[in-house]
Amino acid sequence: MVKRALLAVFLTLAGIFPAYAETPAKGEPLSVPAGTTLHCRVTETLTTKLNYQGDAFTLTISEPVLADGREVIPVGSTLQGRIAQMDRPGRIRGVGQMRLTVEQITFPNGRKAPLSAALLTAYGADNVKVVGSEGLVKGPSSRPPDLEEIGAGTTGGTLLGLIFGHPFIGAAFGATATTVDRLRRRGKDLTLPAGTQLNYQLTRALEISPDARQASVANQARGAGH
Repeated sequence: MVKRALLAVFLTLAGIFPAYAETPAKGEPLSVPAGTTLHCRVTETLTTKLNYQGDAFTLTISEPVLADGREVIPVGSTLQGRIAQMDRPGRIRGVGQMRLTVEQITFPNGRKAPLSAALLTAYGADNVKVVGSEGLVKGPSSRPPDLEEIGAGTTGGTLLGLIFGHPFIGAAFGATATTVDRLRRRGKDLTLPAGTQLNYQLTRALEISPDARQASVANQARGAGH
């Protein structure tokens, strides 16, 4: 009986000590490694038509982030950032573009931490793509519609010129008139509607403080209770 009791105690302790060893001390920060992807959503529409360089924006974490098998960045955490670069679409060949840099993360309990991350991809906005290592967001190109309009104007001018026996003069007049009209208008603006998915990748490890981590644990407990 005594041997069995001692064996049971030994097996229990054998299971406890490794688990304890894998758990960071309560007073130590937990590190989320560089390269981790943060899935976020835009909380309000960003557009080259209305926004300006330097404007602040907020993103909401849409998928929890795990570290060492535990949730360390819960859904509902937010990223704060600024529009570091803004280029409105030009005339004839303009493309609207924005560079959206994030500066810090705020956890549900209000705790904040600085972070460094680069934009990887964007989903949910029409004709938008992310290019370059700095995560530049580019909007739709205005060149194809411009060329189509000028081509249509040239064709129309040619037909009108044929009526009066001067097709080449008509074509030149049509092309010139369409080009001048198009020069008065800018290309399509880049627009990221609220709810657009933006995926950032950490470029440096993110240190999660014990206080911020406790908020995540509390959220998991509330979720389990429901």
